[in-house]
Amino acid sequence: MNTITKSISGLLTLLFAVILLSGCSSDKTADIEQDSVEVELRTAESSESQAEMVFPAKVESNSQANLSTIVMGTVTSAPVTVGDRVQKGDLLVRIKDDQIRAQKSQIEANMVQAQANLENTEKNYNRIKNLYAEDSATSKELDDISTMYEIAKANMEALEARMNEVNEMLDYTVIRAPFTGIVSNKFVSEGDMAAPGHPLVSVADPSSVKITATVAENQISQLEEGSVISVSIASAGVNNAKARLTAISEAGDPMSRQFSIEAMIEDAEINEALKVGMFAEVGININQSEILTIPADAIIERGQLTGIYTISDNNRAVLRWVRLGERSGDAVKVITGLKPGEQFVYAPDQSLRQGQHLSVR
Repeated sequence: MNTITKSISGLLTLLFAVILLSGCSSDKTADIEQDSVEVELRTAESSESQAEMVFPAKVESNSQANLSTIVMGTVTSAPVTVGDRVQKGDLLVRIKDDQIRAQKSQIEANMVQAQANLENTEKNYNRIKNLYAEDSATSKELDDISTMYEIAKANMEALEARMNEVNEMLDYTVIRAPFTGIVSNKFVSEGDMAAPGHPLVSVADPSSVKITATVAENQISQLEEGSVISVSIASAGVNNAKARLTAISEAGDPMSRQFSIEAMIEDAEINEALKVGMFAEVGININQSEILTIPADAIIERGQLTGIYTISDNNRAVLRWVRLGERSGDAVKVITGLKPGEQFVYAPDQSLRQGQHLSVR
């Protein structure tokens, strides 16, 4: 009887404990439900990003001439300076031409003799040709005079070609402005030695300007003619003016691997304020990519870790660690840990904890 009593007593004790634990569990769940936090949810969305690259540039004229010569000689006159406004045909540089003129005089004298010889040979040629037609001259006589006549003509033509060459050389001893503009560069002064192919002076037309720059080979393929870029020219007070790419070089510098580009600013007022030679900067949007950004207010920091709160299917807070990128204003780039379309808690309360029930506003 005592054994039965003890067994019943033990069962009752066990039953009581189960009922007690069950009640505590229900009370705890109720407490969590009552501790629900009201939050605002937002959806992660990706956007297209364009990284702007800035390149040094300069203002150049659309009409610019770097003038040189084909003769070697001493500069006897260089009456212009950088910045001078010149008219088409104005003298820029004069080179000593005494030797060339002496050559011209010698050629002229030779031409007089050659012309006289040609006229005399032509008369003999016509005379013998007529005699040959009357059977009064032999074929050898006709052949001989024909050869002499061709030689006389060839000699005259050679002297005329030489005269043209000398006249061209004389033209290059006087360097004149090819169009109305300004002197943008001057490389020689009076007394300097001018050499063939070496620049003497540059002339530019300031009424029409362009922006020129160079771009690396790994970026040139992302540019297209007609696309819009930004131009800043501090000395002219120009900041992020819109310009349009008008030319992209098809061949780069083999040493620097840089490609030339040209752009035109379409605002006439800005162009009027620019001067040839001004330093500029061009901003070009390249490297387009999809990025995911979220508000910085959504970030939770735990020591060196950063995370965000998301919401589970049963409306529970889930702390998720994320890796962040650069920050721009109030937005932070998310590299890993969150995907487009997922929801996250915006500006969570500091008391919010893992597993807490959430009430969505």
